Amino acid sequence: MKYANILGLLAVAALSLMVFAATASATIVTSNGSSYTGIIEAESEGATTLDGIVDLTCNKSTLKGSVESHGSLVTAEVHLSSLTLTECNVHMAVEVEGALVAHATSNGNATATSNGAVILLTITSLGLTCEYTTSNTDIGTLTGSETTNGNATLDLEGSAIPRTGGSIFCGSSAEWTGSFKITTPSNLNLD
Repeated sequence: MKYANILGLLAVAALSLMVFAATASATIVTSNGSSYTGIIEAESEGATTLDGIVDLTCNKSTLKGSVESHGSLVTAEVHLSSLTLTECNVHMAVEVEGALVAHATSNGNATATSNGAVILLTITSLGLTCEYTTSNTDIGTLTGSETTNGNATLDLEGSAIPRTGGSIFCGSSAEWTGSFKITTPSNLNLD
């Protein structure tokens, strides 16, 4: 009798796992209805700002990376080979570009997180150096071409990026705001 109960519990557990696996969906990067594994490029739509003890505002920003994986349980990942912030009011350097991870929601849209990006600010007038690093940091929303009826956009929604080095006078975090238009491919969705 004891073995029958254990077998019954195992059968219920296996059925639960199969139901979960059937309802989980993969995140696929698509362009014009087909799976996309190429380069993704974007440029800022106006200024981007890193709000902290001193606001860093950059009039031009670009990002470029390649789709490294998609189709996993719920995410697609783009490893950035370039993240530039130029025409800034404070000296800054991107030490490590990191990766963007998209989590599909609906209608070609996704939430976006950043992992491993390191931004270093030098505020000469105050004698401060501030280092901020993303670690699975929710940075905003990717709105796909299906919704925009044009280029997809990445809207940075001011999530806190933790300070991981530099002066304690830099505060504990900074918030990154702004918007990027995906230029390559011109049609992009997360399904």
